[in-house]
Amino acid sequence: MNLTAIESKLNYTFNNKDLLTQAFTHSSYANLEQTEDNERMEFLGDAILGCIISEYLFAHNPERDAGELSAMKSRIVSADGLRPMVDKLGLLEHLRVVSGETDLQRSRKIAANLFEAVLAAIYLDGGMSCAQAFVLNFLSDAVNNATKVLKDDKTLLYEYCQSKKLAIEYKLVQRSGPDDKPSFKYALLIDGKQVAEGVGPNIKAAEQQAAHKIVVEWRID
Repeated sequence: MNLTAIESKLNYTFNNKDLLTQAFTHSSYANLEQTEDNERMEFLGDAILGCIISEYLFAHNPERDAGELSAMKSRIVSADGLRPMVDKLGLLEHLRVVSGETDLQRSRKIAANLFEAVLAAIYLDGGMSCAQAFVLNFLSDAVNNATKVLKDDKTLLYEYCQSKKLAIEYKLVQRSGPDDKPSFKYALLIDGKQVAEGVGPNIKAAEQQAAHKIVVEWRID
């Protein structure tokens, strides 16, 4: 097992090389060789990854609600989200498995588990700052792609106004209809000037409609 080659790929040098070795030890190999596998590391790495991604998304997406943030996080930390990075770094070729277990190395779940185990090893060796740097360095594309996929008109307008230092505000104009089927009308104000109105069955839909009008009118993308 070429630890130096792995460290070069990870852009991190371990103080405790045993942590790195364990991170790349699958249970099939560990059972055969009577050594420690990486499953406990996977458990810890999963929690650390979730914490780092959640904190980053929360800080950089103030316009997103909890449901949207959760969807973004799930996309990033899923097996499908992590596999491309594991492949890009060529980590699976270093995974210690029982000879002939080629199906394991093709598994998306195994790839995700390996990433989580490596993250845990880095955390245990260098602390949270090193773990955070590792995640945000190697998963930056996945984070950006998850953000782009979920962008809506309200988000696009918010980011545009931020870039232009324009104040943006939504104000309730009218609520009508029965309690079981309400209708909301919201005004959109930019720098204190009303520029559009939106109507919908809930607050979010009304605000989105108002934002959509300006996104189209101002050709924001």
